[in-house]
Amino acid sequence: MPQLHRFDNGSKIGNVSHEQLKFLNDHLMDDTATEFCVNSNTLKCLAEFGADPMLIGMLEDALGHDSWMEFTWTTDGPPTPWIQVVPAKPGRRTRRA
Repeated sequence: MPQLHRFDNGSKIGNVSHEQLKFLNDHLMDDTATEFCVNSNTLKCLAEFGADPMLIGMLEDALGHDSWMEFTWTTDGPPTPWIQVVPAKPGRRTRRA
């Protein structure tokens, strides 16, 4: 089942059906983007176009007080960030004789 995740922090928005995902792709996706960008006006337009009220509610909750939100979808968990910081492993230092 597809999952929606905020692009900025990777937090899970929720699970969507394949029909809901197709609706988002049909109404929000352009040819060059792999993520969606919405604001409150976009969500109102999607509702007018017949979006599932549960989907709109989920996106409104995720948007919260932000003016806009960028999100993506996956089928296997949150997306991997482009840059990943890996802490150094503490190790023992040995003396050379």
